[in-house]
Amino acid sequence: MMKKFLNYLLLALVTICFALPLGGRAEAAKVAVVPLANHVAGDELAGTIYMQEALALFRYPEFDLLGEDVVLEAIGSENGLADYSKAALEKVAQATGADVVVAMQLDKLDAKRMPQRKEATLKMDLRGKFASLNTVTGAYYYKDLRDTRTIEEAVTVRGDWEHEVLQNVVRNAFKKVAGK
Repeated sequence: MMKKFLNYLLLALVTICFALPLGGRAEAAKVAVVPLANHVAGDELAGTIYMQEALALFRYPEFDLLGEDVVLEAIGSENGLADYSKAALEKVAQATGADVVVAMQLDKLDAKRMPQRKEATLKMDLRGKFASLNTVTGAYYYKDLRDTRTIEEAVTVRGDWEHEVLQNVVRNAFKKVAGK
């Protein structure tokens, strides 16, 4: 009885030892992040926020973020994409070998005082485009970004409200792509 048990135990151990190397982990999804097409004059921080959010979310081992030089060579421009169609994103995916392509354009980002209000109030206006393509699933996502908010001016003393809103919009868009 004990000999039979030891034989089964040895057989199980041998099976596990042979199966472990064959059951490797899944390969990380290659992600191409097209540089931000920033049409807001004098705003250098927006591109930095965009890339910081990409680096924070698309992390190894789940994702493999392609280098900026590879993406720039594929699109041929540092100003982002001219077209946010599925076909344009497929061209980037083919040229880079990416599984996922994301691109964003920022057209407007400003805060203006609203003088007609009793309390000092700011109105924030963010406009742009966001698109992504997952070549594995074929999922294409496009959204016209429009975010208009108002806030009492006293609250904004704590920081850069315009860029906080931009960071939130970018983070939410990237999370949608990553499925988080």
